[in-house]
Amino acid sequence: MLFKSFNKIKYYTIFIIALCFGQEIPNDFYDFQLRKLNLDLGYNWKDNTSFGPVRYKHNHNGTDSLNINTRFGTFMTKNQKMLYGYGHFTFKKYFHGYLYPRIVDNPNNFRGYSGIPRDISRAGFTSGETDISGISFENDWIILQIGRGRQSWGTGNDIQLALSEKSNSYDYAMLDLDFERIKVRYFHGYLETDSNSVNRYITGRGIELNNNRNLLLGLSEIIIYSGKDRPIDFSYFNPMSTHLEIELNDRQNKSGINGGNGVWQLSLDYLMLHNFRFSFNYLIDEFVLDKKQKDEGKGSGRAFSIKTVFSPIKKDNSSFSCYLSIISVGTNTFRHGVGYNNFAQRNDPLGWAIGSDSRELKFGLSWLYRKKIITRLNFGVRNIGEKNFINNLYAPYEDYLDEPFPSGNVNNINFVTARLDWWWKPNIVFFSDLNFDKSDNAGSSLRSNFGIDIFYGFNKSI
Repeated sequence: MLFKSFNKIKYYTIFIIALCFGQEIPNDFYDFQLRKLNLDLGYNWKDNTSFGPVRYKHNHNGTDSLNINTRFGTFMTKNQKMLYGYGHFTFKKYFHGYLYPRIVDNPNNFRGYSGIPRDISRAGFTSGETDISGISFENDWIILQIGRGRQSWGTGNDIQLALSEKSNSYDYAMLDLDFERIKVRYFHGYLETDSNSVNRYITGRGIELNNNRNLLLGLSEIIIYSGKDRPIDFSYFNPMSTHLEIELNDRQNKSGINGGNGVWQLSLDYLMLHNFRFSFNYLIDEFVLDKKQKDEGKGSGRAFSIKTVFSPIKKDNSSFSCYLSIISVGTNTFRHGVGYNNFAQRNDPLGWAIGSDSRELKFGLSWLYRKKIITRLNFGVRNIGEKNFINNLYAPYEDYLDEPFPSGNVNNINFVTARLDWWWKPNIVFFSDLNFDKSDNAGSSLRSNFGIDIFYGFNKSI
């Protein structure tokens, strides 16, 4: 009887992992990690996109019945404790709903968690939030979605600049059109309202070309706008408008607010010889084109990221890859003359976690063994300037003059990280990580963690 019950759990779990449906995958799920590794290996290139994060792709061969899929689990380490649930339903093949609530003991210990801690602990838990939720319609060429989640724009694995899959989640509406080799996406979202009743919004639009074999090109624009008691601005709600035209022609719904903060990004992803992947993102924040501005010493805000991945071992269920990445974000990039327009969300960066006025060189190894064990090792160096906006996420920039980069007294950090995830059973995951860093400002630090993720899943058709 016990053996039969376990097989039932195993069947349901595998079904949920294998099922394809239309919304972003939680970062800590196995399918999320495996799909990112597969792209580094050159697999499923036609599913590659600069409009992330990784999503389940709906299987339109399903039935018209109501399919309900759920997962309940607990995530525990020596410093962390979380209970979570995951639910998804599909109706008539194209209509979806999804929900990912979680409660934790300490919000500060979880990356991408923005729930507010309470004064009272209940059963050891102090905070709860819904990380991902919403409804959508999806067929072969269109996605219409409204809900909560993240956008992660740019090519490559873990080198996104302005928008990252590791940011705090936010509510948004999205339109995605897929015409085989051409894809366009538009979204408009609400970030937060501060204690001074300043409302903050975000919107993005982009287009990409994919030859479905080895090459992807993307071009995008992302804007943050804000204002005291400011409602949604329909000039930015227009998916075919541009930030420059709106601002220069004074089409905004509120005067005297110094516009919004727009960034433009070019992305490239190229697969060579089936085992070498090259990814590149280049971003501009504040165009400096006028001679007057150049004569005054004003410089454009820039950022770029490069990653190369070489995969000498590629088997059906095992692989080995090595990679090198460089990320550089300018001193004033992602900042604005109005601090509320900075690229931040609920006290964390929206994009690259290290923030502005910084750069990083990293070398890494990843090993997938029998699709059960993923091991990663990274080491490198970071240089962080004095004007890094993490120190004050909502402070405006002082000026946009060219200056040494990184600025001021630079904090140099050498780091080594290691991570192992072991799917011992389809519903039991062991993981451990080790982090060492040595910095000019804080000296040496060694941190280790070990934990387990246990869950139970089932599905039902009505």
